[in-house]
Amino acid sequence: MLQPRKKLTKKEMRRDPLLESVEKGRHFYERNKRNINTGIIVLIVLILLGWGWQNNRASSRDEALFASTKAVAAYMNGNQAGAQDALQSVSDQYNAKDGTALSVYFLGVTKLDSNLYDAATIQFNTLVQNTDSPILKAAGLLKLAYIKEIQEDFTGAAQLYEKASKIREYASKNEALIAAGYNYQRAGKMDDARRVVQTVDDKKMTTNLLDSFRYLQGMIGS
Repeated sequence: MLQPRKKLTKKEMRRDPLLESVEKGRHFYERNKRNINTGIIVLIVLILLGWGWQNNRASSRDEALFASTKAVAAYMNGNQAGAQDALQSVSDQYNAKDGTALSVYFLGVTKLDSNLYDAATIQFNTLVQNTDSPILKAAGLLKLAYIKEIQEDFTGAAQLYEKASKIREYASKNEALIAAGYNYQRAGKMDDARRVVQTVDDKKMTTNLLDSFRYLQGMIGS
């Protein structure tokens, strides 16, 4: 007897086009969901306790952090509709510095998934301007750069990739610099492309990234 085909979920049909920073852990999360959920609960408790001890505004910050954590957990579990409403609610009620920066980021991602580029840009700009986390700031800049690429503003994209590469705590500087170089090249700004290429450290690259770098060098005559 023929079995009915499984209906693909929205989550299965769509993947975020730029798996950077926080989102790189999502596939690992799906494979190890049960163990990670236990760890997340423990981590949340520790964070909340630590926040209460260290901050005079513990009550409001803990409330914001808890709301943000629930919203992000809904997103990570694939509850897209519920997650977007929860993320929007957190974004509307709390400042991005009050422990909600991650939910601002993921709200931007949901807008980007829906091709709402202006709305996504607002969220990522809010994140970049308000978060105290260098990693989330870099993640926001990378998303803004990606949106600029979609809109064919290659100079703007290159500048944002380059800005992300200058964040000391951001580990993937070479990837951002190479992306900046490609976008300067696409914008016809060869001098800027060559300038960026000269700052790339080609001694610490995967084979694929090194191939991409060499190809860029050939394109711009560096």
